[in-house]
Amino acid sequence: MTTALTLTEAAERLAPVFTEETGTSSALVSSPKGKWLSLDDAAAVLSDRVAGQRPAPRKKRAAVTVHQAAGQIERPYADLAEVRQARYAATGNQLRCLSEMNDFIARAIQQFQGVDDMTVLHSPEWQASYAYAQGLRSIYEAACGEELEAWKRQCDAENDAFNIDRPDWGREETAKVVAMLKSVGSNEQELQQLWSSPSPINLSSPACLAIAQKATGIEGWEAIPAAFAAVGFSDNEMQAALSGAPVLLRDHRIQELIARAADAYTPAEDREAA
Repeated sequence: MTTALTLTEAAERLAPVFTEETGTSSALVSSPKGKWLSLDDAAAVLSDRVAGQRPAPRKKRAAVTVHQAAGQIERPYADLAEVRQARYAATGNQLRCLSEMNDFIARAIQQFQGVDDMTVLHSPEWQASYAYAQGLRSIYEAACGEELEAWKRQCDAENDAFNIDRPDWGREETAKVVAMLKSVGSNEQELQQLWSSPSPINLSSPACLAIAQKATGIEGWEAIPAAFAAVGFSDNEMQAALSGAPVLLRDHRIQELIARAADAYTPAEDREAA
């Protein structure tokens, strides 16, 4: 166990030796290892050295949350894949419920074609069919609610993944994205619709092509598969997307693609990932 030093002793040991500047100053304190300045004189010499100088500016670094720091060590892409699969399953269930409801209603209506309304309303068969249709409607509405919640969870997961990759993304960068999207023909109403609903983006639109070209520097339609590959889409995912499978604006890979296009449109200065 080492002996604890007093504050003065620690300062005297840590203070730099300035014998070349102070000569035989009486401020020097004897030490078994050489000559040390006293605390007051060391501070005076250091103050003289930095007089009139300003500290070199440091690059601004974005604050990293605990979640972001954990994500940089092990990115939660596996969890994100599970969230996506849960949302796809919820969407599939919603579509099945809708199909069952519409199919039953269509068959029920055929049974009562040509019958006057009053007879239909008093028919036990119609009342039973109506009650069953109402039950199917309740099931469908519940499926819609589950699909919406699954979509919200996916949105949150996609945003978390994007923030891990771009921890310094803020209002300035968002403004650049909006300016870039408007420059390629998008308007605020379209962006709001895409951002606030589970609507897929149209990869065949001129805006998507322009974004892909800006992000990759490639001219022509070849920019789209190149852009998708650059942000992490697999070959199967690219083929599915190009064949019409839904791709959301909230997908963090799409967000990254748009961010890269915005960087190319208005290059970000002094960007430093935290």
